[in-house]
Amino acid sequence: MDKLYFIVNPVSGSGRGRRDFARVEALLRERGAAYEAVYSEYPGHAVALARAAVEAGERCVIAVGGDGTVNEVASVLVNTGVVMGVLPFGTGNDLARVAGFPEDPEAAVDTLLAGRTRRMDAGMANDRFFLNVSGFGFDVDVLVNTERYKEKYNGMLPYLLGIVRTLSHLRRLHLTVTHDGVSESFIGVLVTVGNGQYFGGGMHAVPLADLYDGLFDVLVIKDLSLLRFISLLPCFIKGKHMRNPVVHHFRTTELSVECEEPCILNLDGELGSATPASFRLLPGAIPMLVPDGE
Repeated sequence: MDKLYFIVNPVSGSGRGRRDFARVEALLRERGAAYEAVYSEYPGHAVALARAAVEAGERCVIAVGGDGTVNEVASVLVNTGVVMGVLPFGTGNDLARVAGFPEDPEAAVDTLLAGRTRRMDAGMANDRFFLNVSGFGFDVDVLVNTERYKEKYNGMLPYLLGIVRTLSHLRRLHLTVTHDGVSESFIGVLVTVGNGQYFGGGMHAVPLADLYDGLFDVLVIKDLSLLRFISLLPCFIKGKHMRNPVVHHFRTTELSVECEEPCILNLDGELGSATPASFRLLPGAIPMLVPDGE
């Protein structure tokens, strides 16, 4: 077993990253596992730490934190052959919901020491990397509006207030989507390009997506009234929306989307780049440690 090299975000999950990793360290020492840990100090620092790990010849790098930390580390490990592990000690942990990464420290250590490697797909949105979900529209507007409330409130309340504000200013987007030689035009409220299935801390937005199938699952939520959108939202959260006629779904490895209105992209819960957007799948880009039998 290669030495385990941990990149820890100590402030993830409101300090959960540091607390739970202390328990992981104790378990690793009990089992005599070789490991080393470094700690990120600012947003984006995990990228530099991952690069340094690859350059130093580390063969198994584990991201400890939420989806943002996982994104930063994974973006460096693409096509390096370095095996990646994940300790999902953040707040949302959307990738872990479908990938099967255990949140319990003891089960997480079991996966690191006795799991198996499976090559996971990833994606590019323009020049930006994502592992789980990208897109724009309603979900990004929620993230932007959520930031308005984070200085005043903690926990999930800022996110809930962000949803309310976004609903009260629901944007209709004029879209042209091109894939597999076909161009289609829509008025819509959301475009989601899914490698994984969840975003927003548990919204089951892309329930048919598969991290390993070599395809994106793409959803366009077409124009609808505010009341109809509100009625659709609980189904969207639970993954029960796929048969709704306002949902346009297709699978592809590449697509481009033009939008008359300027839109920022969601990249695994972080914001970056903007429309027009080109999405490209990176099949089997990262050998990922997953539970045996997952």
